[in-house]
Amino acid sequence: MAKTWIVSAVCVALLGGGAYFYLQSSDQPLAFPTLTVETGTIEKQAVAVGNIVPAHSVSIKSQIDGIVGEIYVSVGEKVKQGQPLIKVRPNPTPQALTDASTDLMRSEAELESAKQKLANLKSLVEQDIIPKNYDEYVSARSTVKSAQANVLQKRQNLELIRSGEASIGNARLTSTIYAPIDGTVLNRKVEVGEPIISTQSSQEATAMMSLADMKSLIFKGSVSEHDAAQLSAGMPVVLTVAPYPDVEITGVLTKVAIQSENLNSPASNSSAKSFDNGFGVEVGELSIPKEVVLRSGFSSTAKITLKKSENVLTLPERALQFNGETPNVLIPDTSEQGFHTQPVKLGLSDGINVEVLDGVELNEEIIDNSMMAGVTHG
Repeated sequence: MAKTWIVSAVCVALLGGGAYFYLQSSDQPLAFPTLTVETGTIEKQAVAVGNIVPAHSVSIKSQIDGIVGEIYVSVGEKVKQGQPLIKVRPNPTPQALTDASTDLMRSEAELESAKQKLANLKSLVEQDIIPKNYDEYVSARSTVKSAQANVLQKRQNLELIRSGEASIGNARLTSTIYAPIDGTVLNRKVEVGEPIISTQSSQEATAMMSLADMKSLIFKGSVSEHDAAQLSAGMPVVLTVAPYPDVEITGVLTKVAIQSENLNSPASNSSAKSFDNGFGVEVGELSIPKEVVLRSGFSSTAKITLKKSENVLTLPERALQFNGETPNVLIPDTSEQGFHTQPVKLGLSDGINVEVLDGVELNEEIIDNSMMAGVTHG
């Protein structure tokens, strides 16, 4: 009997204690993770990916076919306009050399014939047999001058084919290529003895080296068509360059392409179409810190500010709860549910935080809706 009485007493105590603690806990509001409404700056940005390149660069090509004879500069060297860069040595085919020599001999023969005819007519003039204004005499003098010019042209052509050098009056034609601008040698694509194709050829001319003014650098890249629709020249830009990830370089959007470039080319054997088109952009007026040395081709990312709201109320987007298209926040209270729904009016968003125009106040606490999975919203 005593044991039965003790067991009964213990059971009653346990049931009573459980009921007490249950009632006590039901009186306390549920605790939810909260966030605080703060002030901050919201920026809507477009992102362009590209490279740092010189604003002005030139590709050096030859006007005559031949072989690289001498190279006077090295990569990275700074040059002045008019400084010799490369000497091209002509490398004519036997046929071209033979044709040029034959043309010169033919022209010289024509000149000799014209001179002989003029000499005969001049003798008649001196004997007063024909007047000085006799048509055939005047024509003969003109023919001699034309033949002399033709011989000179053929001789210069032969000299150019043989040596790449020729004189025309006071001018000197040369196969040495000179720097067209002040700048830095970016690259050299040929070696001494390498054959090159000229700009006069029907084929693509050989690019021998590139020069650029490294004092004037810009960013060139592409943005998606969705961002391009919102861009205009003059927008502020912040650049980050791969070798200096912690350094921000400011600039100004100077150009947005009118025609798109295909960023996502479909496979050659696929009928699928590209889902995005890239529009080229350029950023100039770069403010480069003194300790940063930029080189042509550095990969870079440009963040272009489309819109900006400063000193506004902000919330993380994850805190929002939507009823259809209406945004709401959850405000903690002492109700049985522990919170109530508050509609809010939103402004600019950067994809992480959003501007709140109406519905909450500074420093007000709201529930982090992202942590409310499984909780029924009243």
